[in-house]
Amino acid sequence: MIVPGSSYWNLGIGRNPGDVLRDKEGVKTFKILGKNMAWLLKRLYGETKSVKP
Repeated sequence: MIVPGSSYWNLGIGRNPGDVLRDKEGVKTFKILGKNMAWLLKRLYGETKSVKP
């Protein structure tokens, strides 16, 4: 199994709806995780024209 990594623990902190969006470190971590996941999927399955970012 291949597990894409990130820069830190993959979590965001918040109590109320929208709080996580103000967690700058959490948002940054998930952006990096998303880029790493996209990179991995492209390497495993190639780029297709039907998949849009």
